[in-house]
Amino acid sequence: MGQLIAKLMRIFGSQEHKVIIVGLDNAGKTTILYQFLTNEAVHTCSTIGSNVEEIVLQKTHFLMWDLGGQETLRSTWDTYYSNAEVRRERLGGGGC
Repeated sequence: MGQLIAKLMRIFGSQEHKVIIVGLDNAGKTTILYQFLTNEAVHTCSTIGSNVEEIVLQKTHFLMWDLGGQETLRSTWDTYYSNAEVRRERLGGGGC
C-alpha cells in the first residue's frame, strides 16, 4: 500500500485528481478505499452503487470513486471514466 501511495505522489505532485476503482463484486475495492482513508483494515459489505471519498496526501487531493461490482452496475462504469486519471481494477479478493 505504501509503495502505491509513493508512486501516486511522484506522478501527480500537488494537485487534484479523480481516481476510480472498478472490479468484480466482493473483490475488495471498498476495503482498499477505506484503508487509504483510515490507514487501517475495515470490514465492509457489497457496495450498492458507489462510494466517494476525498483523500488528501500532503498537498495532493484524490477524489476516489469506488464503483459497485454487481453485474447490473458494470454497464455504467464507462460513464465514470471521463476525466479519470487513474483506474485501479480489482478482479479477485475477499469480502462480506
